[in-house]
Amino acid sequence: MASPQVLEIIGKPTSLPPIPDSVLDTQMTVADSLMKGRFSCRFYLDKEVPKDVIESIVDTARFSPSGNNMQPWERVYCITGQRLLAVQDDMLAAFMENATTGAHKSGYNYYPLLDILPERHAKRREDAGQVIGKVLGIERTDVAERARVAGRNYQFYGAPVALVFTISSKLEKGSWIDLGYFLQSVTIAARSRGLETCSQESISTYHQVLRKHVPISDDEIVAVGMSVGYPDLDLIQRFPFIQARREVSDILEFHD
Repeated sequence: MASPQVLEIIGKPTSLPPIPDSVLDTQMTVADSLMKGRFSCRFYLDKEVPKDVIESIVDTARFSPSGNNMQPWERVYCITGQRLLAVQDDMLAAFMENATTGAHKSGYNYYPLLDILPERHAKRREDAGQVIGKVLGIERTDVAERARVAGRNYQFYGAPVALVFTISSKLEKGSWIDLGYFLQSVTIAARSRGLETCSQESISTYHQVLRKHVPISDDEIVAVGMSVGYPDLDLIQRFPFIQARREVSDILEFHD
């Protein structure tokens, strides 16, 4: 359904005046900056994010597109304060335990098996890991240090806010595309408010841990988590995880 503002506009019989070029230029500049400046933030300030700011982000993101307006983003669980500290402790313990037991599994497969993962995707995934390892000075053979760094995932990188996004287990792939629109909208809305984020599918592995702390129903799949907070720019500049991006020519094809 269109927003009240849009309904008010399209309900009028008169046509709208064209948007001035200066306004379009400003909109484009802001949108491009928010999109191109986005990164996975792994360092946050110890600064509280007001609940009304999180609410305004979700209020904006809820206008994301979805097939037949199904709006399949089931719930956004916002975890902060003492509850977040408890979640961090339990998830980190589960992560350390899982290295030997393998008891925790995600409710869905994020990646295909390595033997069927197309080579181009496998290489990008490997390259991404090497960027992080190189910046942090971690050798590939240093299993203990790699595990310590990976463990920061489950502490939501010290962010003051952890968001957990769920989707109904009865929905199909199309609705997961729609959930992706919603996640991107949350990310961009957060950036426009001076916040940064890090989307983390890894936390879906420990959905049983999360269910002990928040009332996630059996019908819901934990799709992804997201760290949210004010970025620690000093640490980000010291450890710049700059990932390569495909060129437009490698993505876009024109057929006239």
